Amino acid sequence: MQRAEEIAFFFSKIGVSNRGKNGIGVRIVSLEGKITVMKYILLLLTPLMCFSQTVWDGATITISKPNNADYTSAQHQDRITDDVWLTRTNSGGALINYSQESSYVQGTSPVGTLWALGSTSDTNLSFDNFRDFYGTGGNKPPLNTQVVLKLTKGTTTESDDIHIDVTFTSWQSGRSNGGGFIYTRSTNPNLSIEGAQDKDIFVYPNPTSGVVQANQDIITKIHVYDLTGKQLMKTNTSSVDLGSVNNGMYLIRLYRTDNKEWVTRRVVKQ
Repeated sequence: MQRAEEIAFFFSKIGVSNRGKNGIGVRIVSLEGKITVMKYILLLLTPLMCFSQTVWDGATITISKPNNADYTSAQHQDRITDDVWLTRTNSGGALINYSQESSYVQGTSPVGTLWALGSTSDTNLSFDNFRDFYGTGGNKPPLNTQVVLKLTKGTTTESDDIHIDVTFTSWQSGRSNGGGFIYTRSTNPNLSIEGAQDKDIFVYPNPTSGVVQANQDIITKIHVYDLTGKQLMKTNTSSVDLGSVNNGMYLIRLYRTDNKEWVTRRVVKQ
């Protein structure tokens, strides 16, 4: 009943002329009516105009750090963006963001992230810090359960956020037990990680401290990107020198002359 009253009020405000030949034509005849219509249109469009978070729903990759591995090395970090490098110290505790902190701080680490149970397709996610998002889980995340990682970029503005699907499959509990973990996560959909038909194409050495080389002559171009999708360099050869970039993980796109397609690989600079 309330909805019907709202509709009646709306038409009383806009002022309707005689209907057209087919009985469906409406002409607004008052200034007040035109203003009212514009308000209703804005109310309808507002949800579509709001800026929301970015969702990474690209190919899934696996991130792992063995027990007692060198967590300061890029090889054992998930360098998601320039300022989020997830890993775990060998003394246990939760994940840390090695880009901004060197040890675990309860209720804060990893800096620049929030976590929630669920998937990026859910609309009612409840985010909290890593220690508290799982309720009684403490420092240990739920295993084989979908969670969402939110990269906040240090702001409270939702349009800055990146949402990533994560599933932890292994977690070494206890202090001084090595801090090992394994999880899978979604990636930037704009950068495909690997195609099955391209599995025999790779670059070496990997990790590298400088030049990497494609292993097949059909590669004639190489483009280098950071994990946010920013292009850093490109060559028209089958090799590229990463000596000038910071240590970390990068995506390298390789152009195949045989099928005119691009292949994407990950490489670690250290």
